[in-house]
Amino acid sequence: MASPWKNDRIQNHEDKVLLERINEYFLAFAVADADKMNSMVADDYRMTDIPLGIVRASKGDWYGQNKGFSGLMTDISVEAISLHGSSEPGKFAVMENVVRFTLKVDPPEVAKPNLPPGIKKGDSSGMIMCSTIWWNKEGKIARELEYGKLLWDGFDINKFNQF
Repeated sequence: MASPWKNDRIQNHEDKVLLERINEYFLAFAVADADKMNSMVADDYRMTDIPLGIVRASKGDWYGQNKGFSGLMTDISVEAISLHGSSEPGKFAVMENVVRFTLKVDPPEVAKPNLPPGIKKGDSSGMIMCSTIWWNKEGKIARELEYGKLLWDGFDINKFNQF
């Protein structure tokens, strides 16, 4: 069975600590392990998720949101496109990635504005994302910022490798 976390394009990143952390965190996301993700963030963590309209959510608030996602989605996959940055305390990393998923239930009204119009149980979709993560001195995630856009007709991940 193929892994839901695909890191082929970033596996040679020179900061091996960063790569290890990114691999661990995004694999946990792809398998909907909110508890594992929560263990990787600092107590004073703040999450801003632009596509969801979430601004500087606390660790506890984000944990609740994250657990809610696992009730909506199945067949989650994350494919890294590029990774830049550092694992050093106070520094940050930026990763371009594509998240794909299938709805396992019809979306509640509150989730519909963030999904393609008319999407329902069994339909698949995805987002192109830019994930920015800041590290603290303990190696935990201190702050996270997500920008994203729903995938469009004719989306081709390979175009992101062209310079």
